[in-house]
Amino acid sequence: MNPRLGSGAVAVLALALATAAPADAATLPPPASVSAASHAVSAAGPPGPDERRNAISTARAAITSRAGAVRAADGDSFALASTVAGPRGLQYLTFSRAHRGLPVYGGDVVVATDGSGAVVTTLTTGQRAAIDVPTRPAVKAADAAVTARAELPGAAGVADPVLVVHAASGRPRLAWEAVVTGAPGRPAALHVYVDARTGEVFDRWDEVRDGTGNSRYNGNPVTIDTSPSYTMRDPRRSGVQCGGQNGQPYTKSTDSWGNGSGTDLETACVDALFAAQKEWDMLRDWLGRNGVNGQGGGYPARVGLAEVNAYWTGSYATFGRNSGGTQQLTSMDVVGHEFGHGVFQFSGGGGAGSGNETGGLNESTGDIFGALTEAYANEAADLDPPDYLVGEEVNLSGSGPIRNMYNPSALGDPNCYSSAIPNTEVHAAAGPQNHWFYLVAEGTNPAGKPASARCDGGAAITGLGIRKAGEIFMAALNTKTAPWTHAKVRVATLQAAKTLYPGSCAEFAVVKAAWDGVSVGRQAGEPTCEQQSDDFSVGLQPASGTAAPGQSVTTTVTTTVTGGSAQQVTLRTGPLPAGVTASFDPATISAGQSSRLTLATSAASPQGTHAITVIADGTAVDRQAAFTLQIGQASQDDYTMTVTPSSASVPAGQSATATLSTQVTAGQAQSVALSASGAPSGVSVSFSPRTVTAGQSATVTVTTTASVAPGTYPISLNGDGTSADHAAAFTLTVTGGQDTTWAPYTAYAAGDQVTYQGVRYRCLQGHTSLPGWEPPGVPALWQPV
Repeated sequence: MNPRLGSGAVAVLALALATAAPADAATLPPPASVSAASHAVSAAGPPGPDERRNAISTARAAITSRAGAVRAADGDSFALASTVAGPRGLQYLTFSRAHRGLPVYGGDVVVATDGSGAVVTTLTTGQRAAIDVPTRPAVKAADAAVTARAELPGAAGVADPVLVVHAASGRPRLAWEAVVTGAPGRPAALHVYVDARTGEVFDRWDEVRDGTGNSRYNGNPVTIDTSPSYTMRDPRRSGVQCGGQNGQPYTKSTDSWGNGSGTDLETACVDALFAAQKEWDMLRDWLGRNGVNGQGGGYPARVGLAEVNAYWTGSYATFGRNSGGTQQLTSMDVVGHEFGHGVFQFSGGGGAGSGNETGGLNESTGDIFGALTEAYANEAADLDPPDYLVGEEVNLSGSGPIRNMYNPSALGDPNCYSSAIPNTEVHAAAGPQNHWFYLVAEGTNPAGKPASARCDGGAAITGLGIRKAGEIFMAALNTKTAPWTHAKVRVATLQAAKTLYPGSCAEFAVVKAAWDGVSVGRQAGEPTCEQQSDDFSVGLQPASGTAAPGQSVTTTVTTTVTGGSAQQVTLRTGPLPAGVTASFDPATISAGQSSRLTLATSAASPQGTHAITVIADGTAVDRQAAFTLQIGQASQDDYTMTVTPSSASVPAGQSATATLSTQVTAGQAQSVALSASGAPSGVSVSFSPRTVTAGQSATVTVTTTASVAPGTYPISLNGDGTSADHAAAFTLTVTGGQDTTWAPYTAYAAGDQVTYQGVRYRCLQGHTSLPGWEPPGVPALWQPV
């Protein structure tokens, strides 16, 4: 029988040679995942300032409204610590937590939104229980410092301990956090947590040092992330560690691991940790996924299994040896395969699934993530280079690979789907989807890589590349439902291709051809794709204007892509009245951009109303818009007034700004006095400048006090002109006043008070905060209260 790599049911995924699952195997409940549809909606690009502000406001509201989900307790407060733009416009915001003014270690909350910042897609925290601890220590800070220093022999010093709540474990504790620094030649920044009630050390981690390991498969030396002095636990990737079968990570007195031998277990952990970290980075950089479980979590590796076997248990991966006992089963694709089962388990619904067909798709998923990890690492030919063979480095039973993705039948597995697959042993049942993935990634005849024949004898396929194939596969996997079948995967991957790459049917066509190529045919209700023609619309703002003879009017020409891709657009006008000239700035744009049109009249221009045609001459289509030009003194001077943005959401006690713009629409520019009405008690509105000439703009500052009740308030911004009055509507949303913590991208007025890392500060001068302007570091802006 052909040796196989890790499969099985929900709780245990093991090698075909395994006879029993370990007694402590367990299945973790899958977290919520982001659907492919919501992922693709935000595929426009990185978020701009408005989208970032929206995301911050939305995330804060989500934390307030879903206090149970973040294990919030009375006395908890949250401050924005970082914002990260994810792939295809997704936004990820991390909030630090304080409890009754004390920093909470392990209490961070991560909120993901779509590209607009308006929709929350993920809300998660590492904290597992609400905080219910006393805040008065029984142990003195000086005593805690002595205890902490003893944790690092030869320490150079220890910083003043800081009182914190440690919530990184199942039971929150009041603790002193002391940072111990190393002596010259032995750098360390060891964070030691001393229980503030009992005086015991119960946790520690080191900021310093990547581990150096001697690898069997990946070259020597390789760098791995380890912590603290010295443990094979990744300090940056939650849950990732490696050790023996007892579940404890390896620890030693130096940070040099293994000897490169195929029988050495430290060496096996070097390879396992190196591969797990590469897979984590691939998931993040290529597929936009945060850890194995999609929620920032990874899982341990255990080596030294006394079997010709490797498997995923639902909570960790365990690795044995080959049949000759000469090598450990920790090559990059084998490690990627086992943790790929974890990705399958924690994607969509249905967990790891059951039954041979789902099991075969699970096995194939492991193989796919192994291949993706190898491609991401892109090692040299003399190490473990990218390929579509599984386990070729470990010689599981004799020599050679365990499975072949471009030609599964070379090792006795089916290349094509048939009615026999649901009753086929799960490792063999991996063949059709493995074959499909190769066709999508590389095609039938890729240059410099193995050819892969279609089962149906159809036309040649040109692959999309492994990264794009991985994006499509991951987006489909996020929509998994039980039971997961080849028919469902075909529909899901077609939808993923259509959603991820709108406006093009090229990716969709390759995915469809590849499924046809492995004999998974058309399904009822599957999506179709029709190539959109390049098209755009054109508009004018304003669409009319008045000028006395010899004067000019301006308007903005706006274009919007309505189909396909953006095309080049040349702007011109139709016939003009005598003495009138038109100029565009710029005259050539790409669809989606804007231009400024100026119509200049002369003293001889005929007075009256004239229709001007604005022509947008595109490379694929032409579009037109009409402008009404009134030559001669209008009966009344007039203007328009708009506010951008037209709404804002702020915590009570903070402020928001907007720009109020005016534009002459008739006659001459007039003086406009600005005011506001409708603001609730505790809200003030100011303008800078207070009076403008039509055509100019003013900055609007809306300031709230801490006493304003949460709610949504319409405010009218009024323009009192010498001959005409106008107003613009602004909507203010005030959130809970308890959130007075400092945050970036927030407008602060002189006198505002905030809390940062448990310290209260007063704003000295108005400003909009940016990352790096935290109160302790900018004394010109903030003064401790």
